[in-house]
Amino acid sequence: MKIAGNLSFLLPVLMSHPGNSSQRSTSFSPLFSSSSPAPAGSQFKEKSAARSLVETDKAFLDYLADINTSVLQHLLHHNTVDQKWHSQKTQLLKLNEKFHALWDQTGETCKTLKQFIQQDKPVSLQDIYIISNKTRVLEVYIQYFSSFTNFVVVGGFDYLAKNTCSYFKKNKVNLNTFLTNSQKAENSVSLYRILHERIREQVNQYTLILTRLHETTYKNAGSEGISDALKGFVDLQKYISQVLDEASVTKALWKSLERKVTDILRTPERRIREESRNIPISVSPGRSSHDRILLFDDVLVLHRGSDVHCYDLTTLWIEFTTEENSNRILKVTSPEESFTLSAKEPQHEAVWQWKLNQAIRQCLAGKRDFPLWGKGVDGHSPSSTPTSRFSAYTFKNEGRLRNAVYEGHWNKGVPHGKGTLRWDDERNYTGDFRDGKEHGFGVCVIPQKETEGYDCYKCHWKDGRMHGYGICEYNNNTVYRGYFKDNVRHGFGILEGSRTDSNPLRYIGQWENDKKTGYGVWESINSGESYRGMWLEDQRHGHGIVVTQSGLCYEGIFISDKLTGKGILLSEDNSLYEGEFTEDLMLKGKGKLTFPNGFTLEGVFSSKFGNGLQATGILKTPGNEEKAESAAQLQMGLHGLPVEKRWTGIFEPFVEYLQAGFTEESDESFLGFHIETGRTMRKTSNNNNGAGIIAETHTEESTEYLFCNRKSEEFSANNDFIENLKKKSDYVLLQQYLEKSFQCAKHPLGKILQTQALVFQATYSGMGANKHLLTMAQDEVKYLAKKLLEIIRDYLPESFNKESEDKETRNEMNCYTLVLPLILPKFYPELSMLYMLYHEKGDALYWQGIVHLGLLSDAKLLDFLDVQKHLWPLKDLQLTANQRYSFVNNQCFHSAIECFQKVSTTADPLEKMHTLFRTFEEIEKTVSWVLDREYKLPMDDLLPLLIYVVSRARYICARVLNPGWLSQGIQHLGAELHFIRDMMDPCGIGGMYDFLLTALESCYQHIQKEDKRLDEFPD
Repeated sequence: MKIAGNLSFLLPVLMSHPGNSSQRSTSFSPLFSSSSPAPAGSQFKEKSAARSLVETDKAFLDYLADINTSVLQHLLHHNTVDQKWHSQKTQLLKLNEKFHALWDQTGETCKTLKQFIQQDKPVSLQDIYIISNKTRVLEVYIQYFSSFTNFVVVGGFDYLAKNTCSYFKKNKVNLNTFLTNSQKAENSVSLYRILHERIREQVNQYTLILTRLHETTYKNAGSEGISDALKGFVDLQKYISQVLDEASVTKALWKSLERKVTDILRTPERRIREESRNIPISVSPGRSSHDRILLFDDVLVLHRGSDVHCYDLTTLWIEFTTEENSNRILKVTSPEESFTLSAKEPQHEAVWQWKLNQAIRQCLAGKRDFPLWGKGVDGHSPSSTPTSRFSAYTFKNEGRLRNAVYEGHWNKGVPHGKGTLRWDDERNYTGDFRDGKEHGFGVCVIPQKETEGYDCYKCHWKDGRMHGYGICEYNNNTVYRGYFKDNVRHGFGILEGSRTDSNPLRYIGQWENDKKTGYGVWESINSGESYRGMWLEDQRHGHGIVVTQSGLCYEGIFISDKLTGKGILLSEDNSLYEGEFTEDLMLKGKGKLTFPNGFTLEGVFSSKFGNGLQATGILKTPGNEEKAESAAQLQMGLHGLPVEKRWTGIFEPFVEYLQAGFTEESDESFLGFHIETGRTMRKTSNNNNGAGIIAETHTEESTEYLFCNRKSEEFSANNDFIENLKKKSDYVLLQQYLEKSFQCAKHPLGKILQTQALVFQATYSGMGANKHLLTMAQDEVKYLAKKLLEIIRDYLPESFNKESEDKETRNEMNCYTLVLPLILPKFYPELSMLYMLYHEKGDALYWQGIVHLGLLSDAKLLDFLDVQKHLWPLKDLQLTANQRYSFVNNQCFHSAIECFQKVSTTADPLEKMHTLFRTFEEIEKTVSWVLDREYKLPMDDLLPLLIYVVSRARYICARVLNPGWLSQGIQHLGAELHFIRDMMDPCGIGGMYDFLLTALESCYQHIQKEDKRLDEFPD
């Protein structure tokens, strides 16, 4: 709705700047008085509203200018040496700031409206600023009266009247002349009235304008804005009345209290809400009957004689409760204390509960209701307060939290949710709380005054104590990653020193009560030694193996960190000592030494091995070559360190996780963090007007950090993976699900596999890459597959258990066929290295034979291998005039060679056997083609042809599983054969696969033979 018309007659009253008025207006005319008739037709519309706004604002601006010049500026320039003047002036300056904000706001809006009228533009509802800019106008008035009442509460007007009365007398300034009611009053009352009555009346004028405008337009479209603005100004009238009354009551309260109490409690912003002398209520029996209870807008105060106890409303919970005598009382709960309030009249208790809850809710919201005693923010009932909230509190009572500051979420008087706890000794904890205690994930920093460093714990907590998986970064640059229980390291964990330390150490294994206890692997880079075996209270105790960088291996019994009694020593050259040792690994006492050449020395030994060894005994010449060879193949740890007792701490949390359910909390607590680059401590805003704390830990992106790598996964990992297991109806679906699970770093199965793989890598690489540890390594991989299958079987549907009763299904459902092929790629690099070290000598002989065979042409090689000539695939070769069959190379059995070279490209022993079987098929296919009929190769024909294929495979490069490593041919065939034999399904022994594997082993042995390598090769 727009109007048109020339309002230029108002220009004279709008041209002067509000701050330049030189005449004082001592009165103002009520709107629509007899001298200001209503518009024609009694229609109060936009044009009349604009004219009325200009008239009332002009008079208001003149009044503000006069008050500023004659009163306010003189008050601000008052100088005195009074100690109270500083605090009073601070509040006066704030009042002056809000006064000028109000003045500027009025002048700006009036100037804008003047421009519309001057330009003869139509005036719409959007141009009437008390409608279009209602929120801004209301906020200016609210801020002014808030500052004004603050000055009232601190007794500012009384102080100024007392200290400036001489000024007003000297300058003959009569304050009463600024009032509409000229009745004489004290200067303090006059100042009080001057600085708020006319401003309050301006709000009334705005309300009247909007009321008349609403009466004439409420049926028209677009009148909702007028109704909303009118409601806002009506609420502002109530608000002003309420804050003035509140300030007056609060000022009277400060005068009634002892000066000491007043000095403690009085602040400019604090207002009294209720007190026990007005509505009687008392603290529960047992306390002094003359207690005075004061409810302010931010604290609840119990005044007992000279004692004053203040309770912050943000950490106060109120609820009705029933005593044993069925009387209802108010229970007040604070973080460190609870007490009850009771009244003789039920209605008094109801009023106190209502006012307490309203004050608490407003205090939490950080602002008062508008109006003060309305229905609250966004229409919420004043009696409703959140039991869960965000706040800060300083603990004062004796106990572990004394002087600690907690900032975070609460629930009924105790920390609950995200929060930060800081002690005065610089300790702090940030993370999850439950029922007042650290519970969930959190980061705790503990200062170490001796080193001026910090210990930083990033772990899971339970009932106030570290419990579950965590990472601790100690001030001495060592890092622990593993499990905690009752605030100490307990369970599986890794303790690792910094690589920049002078003596970096690493321990991987079991902990108990903060000490190494159980099976573990320890290594020292400086000493060049590693130990794998049993521990007891931080000392090597029980069966153990020591491996040095020089290749020495000790195995024996340790007591209190010392090797005692009999043991075994293996050197890098395969010398074997069996006998007694000293505690520092020196040969001393009875023993037997077997040399690589078969000589044996049995007697009494002394001194360190290889360094001035002394012995008294009998030296025997070689008589048993097999015994010397067995020393080279001797495996450590087969009897004293059973695989079932190793790494139990890795499986225990997984079983606990299954029993605890599948929540996100239990997932991280039992199985570790599944994050990529770590966590950072930061605060984010939330719906409670507080700060929600997201606890994260900074970690470097490294595979050495257990469970800390997370990559984007196409496969969605459901925490409740057991339900997924139960849905798998057949073997193929189960195998597909397990394959995806093991590949997913977020899946519980993927996590435990990743943990075991990292431990395996740390144990059997570096100094742990020793051929005498091969059996220990392969047993660990097999045992892991067995344990995983046991867990999976427990949660498979009953149909699987019934089907597994038949032999065929039972053979499919074993760890070698279902689990081992899926997990072997994680262990293959380290495991294959151990196999290569074990077969280093045999593979070297084999490779020499391969090199010699590679020097022969196809025809010479086939002839040398005694392959029957009618089986030679040379009949279709197209030769040039200069070529001869005797010079043709790499042209026979090409498809079989290509197939065979793939045997090293997979970690699955069954897939390797499939490759060998396809190689056999390709050989038979080629022979059948040569004979032009189907032909089944007997063993006598197969062996030489297989030797041919193996010898030629070296010319085809294959990338193995270890990234970046290229191998020419099958250079370590002995290691491959041994790996297949050890890792293949025992149920598959026999049949065609076993026949082919035996043939390949015969081929390997044939190539190794000295006479074949040296004597029988043709020139």
